[in-house]
Amino acid sequence: MGRCELTRATAGTALAGAVDVVTADSTLARDALNGSGAVLDPAPESFVIVTVGATTLVIGRDASGAFYGAQELAERIAERGDAAVPVSPPIARSPALAIRAANPFLVLPQPDEPSWWFLDRSFWREYLDLLARARINYLDLHGMYSLDSTIFPNALLYFATSASFPDVGVPVVERERNLAMLNQVIDMATARGIRVGLMSYRADTSLLGDANQALTDDASARTYTREAAADLARRAPGLWRLGFRIGESERPASWYEDTFVAGVRSAGTGVRLATRTWGAKKADILSIVAAAGEDTIVQAKFNGEHLAAPYAIAGGIFSIAGGYSYQNFLTPPVPYQFVFQIRAGGTHRIFRYLSYERTRRTVKSLALSPAVRGFTYEPPHAYFPARDYYHADHGDRFSSWTFRRDELGYFLFGRLGFDPATPASVFRRMLAARAGTDALWDAVQAASDIVPWMQTAHTCGIDSRDAAPELELAGDVGYWASPMLTQAVSSACVRHEPMDGFAVALASDAADDLMAGQPTTRLSPMDVARILIDDAAIAKSVSRAADTTPMPPEQRDLVRECYALADLGLYFAHKLRAASALAIYARSGRADYLEAATSESAASGDARRRLAAGTRYIAPFRDHLRMAMLGLPQFHWSRQLNRLDEDLAAINTVAAAVRANPPAPAAGARLPAATDWLNTPRSPGPGLATLDVNPPDATAATWTVTARLASAAPAGARVRILWKPFASESDWTPVDATPSNGGYAATIDGGGEGAMFAVEVVSDSGGWRYPDVKIETPYRVLSP
Repeated sequence: MGRCELTRATAGTALAGAVDVVTADSTLARDALNGSGAVLDPAPESFVIVTVGATTLVIGRDASGAFYGAQELAERIAERGDAAVPVSPPIARSPALAIRAANPFLVLPQPDEPSWWFLDRSFWREYLDLLARARINYLDLHGMYSLDSTIFPNALLYFATSASFPDVGVPVVERERNLAMLNQVIDMATARGIRVGLMSYRADTSLLGDANQALTDDASARTYTREAAADLARRAPGLWRLGFRIGESERPASWYEDTFVAGVRSAGTGVRLATRTWGAKKADILSIVAAAGEDTIVQAKFNGEHLAAPYAIAGGIFSIAGGYSYQNFLTPPVPYQFVFQIRAGGTHRIFRYLSYERTRRTVKSLALSPAVRGFTYEPPHAYFPARDYYHADHGDRFSSWTFRRDELGYFLFGRLGFDPATPASVFRRMLAARAGTDALWDAVQAASDIVPWMQTAHTCGIDSRDAAPELELAGDVGYWASPMLTQAVSSACVRHEPMDGFAVALASDAADDLMAGQPTTRLSPMDVARILIDDAAIAKSVSRAADTTPMPPEQRDLVRECYALADLGLYFAHKLRAASALAIYARSGRADYLEAATSESAASGDARRRLAAGTRYIAPFRDHLRMAMLGLPQFHWSRQLNRLDEDLAAINTVAAAVRANPPAPAAGARLPAATDWLNTPRSPGPGLATLDVNPPDATAATWTVTARLASAAPAGARVRILWKPFASESDWTPVDATPSNGGYAATIDGGGEGAMFAVEVVSDSGGWRYPDVKIETPYRVLSP
């Protein structure tokens, strides 16, 4: 594959000298390395590109490294032409993350499918080629999954056979067909440097995951699982991993040791194990690893079931989230291969996520612990049909397969996971090649920033069943103005709050701060709205001629999507502003805040109507994970328009309550004018220069934490160090800091298992938290 990449890149060029691709075990590679002094990293997949004499060599540590190096050189030739060689100094790369996985789900056949997508070789040829070019090295198949019931039936029933219970599962002929295809996928993936795993989410014997069990007693279920796991490990010996999920199985971890683990190990084929932390305690995982081996992969959710923020959200809702985060699985001992499951599919269900900067930040943030071996990326199409289901007009389709919509997302995670320093220009060229123009990059980047900010700033929950930010209304504006944790019956919100409550304030929090005469140190709803409004303006900077001017289908798709996401962002931004003004009005009775709430709510509704009109090219589609429970199993934004009047009704309800029980006359006396409060940007803060922890030892009983600001704090400012224990099931504590050696220092009684730190500055002229969440992870880490 590497030579093919270079052949295409060098066609029509006049490069100085020859170009070749070799692996480190060749004589040519050894001579070149010895003669040039270039250093090839010993890690698998590493490469070096070096010019020796008249020949430029790509030297891979292995075949994958050789392919990646050839790809790198081909990109340099595409960008620089003949000037790309000779190469001086040598280019050396090694993977930042050892495990870079794609995590699609085995969606069961649909009644309207001509054939099951899983059995289509053309699907796998295209998909695996994409993964290889994206430098994704692990195909992490999870299953099974039913689109209608949203249940995950036992994968063994579809691929494996138990000697004691040979009739349990789909008909034998189907099992054999599925297993044969799985082995073909393994062979195709191996040829591309990709390892394959299969993880089953259940251990019962119901084909659909319902009450119809083939085996009803535990002894039989144990025997079946042990034998079926052994059968699959024997007859698909090329599998790298065979996995199981403990949570929701209603069985203890020890049950899997005696069944799944015992079966795979008895096969003796070298297939290794994988599991997930969801619903399991660390002691249970340690027991499984002791039985399965320390190379067992253990997966934990990154930010629940949403991508949202480009870092592991710390504190707030995640302090009580249990298995929705990493808990104490990164606190020693860590005798397993820890991998974060990055679930983009909850946040992004229909629109593309193609943000270079957010993905770069996400990948870099995985270094919060040296025990993190990598990630498994659940793509936006994971819970949807594999064939294009969403274009209303077949003429808009640019591929038969849904994954092509999300192709650049794979490249972003895979390439940046390999090398976080990969420049944006690499991906910009990819987008231009797909869209037929380079003019869309800035608009697409801005559009991709919108939904993550929405989910981070206001959500009904961290499960994909709790929130669908691209789709749902998430309650009326009165609900958005209500205090955190208020339950809204009409919108099926169990609770509402910022997903990152440490970095972002809810509308009611900002209103409380204003009424108390104190600054909001977290990002306020107005700050978030301002970001979204700016993003929307950039997203709409592209020509909106998609419906009247001939364009390549994917370019037309991207243009329409930029406008749709812009209107979605404007809906959210104006609703945030309306909720904030309404919350102030409820506390003060000030008429200008009521007027602002009404006008902002109208602007929000107008944007939602534009969104419904601008997405006519998208056919109504099924979202049974979330929207079915809201009464829209077949979803389209146009089907929600009759609910937009609920916002005005909610405002009228608050106004009636204020008239019936007016606040004290002094309550709103010193408030700024509503338009000033909504539109005045936060004043620039002093910024953060350094945040040092001494001793830099995670096991220390106490730490001295010193914050040095980039410029002087305002007169009379109060500075506090904010800290929390490293384990995710913990929350933030403020400690007053005092001036010390040009900074502000505080002593933290730590507990000896690592911690996270931030700093807060509060003054009469404003308040700020650092590090700045808009540009970096909002805390520093001392990992255990």
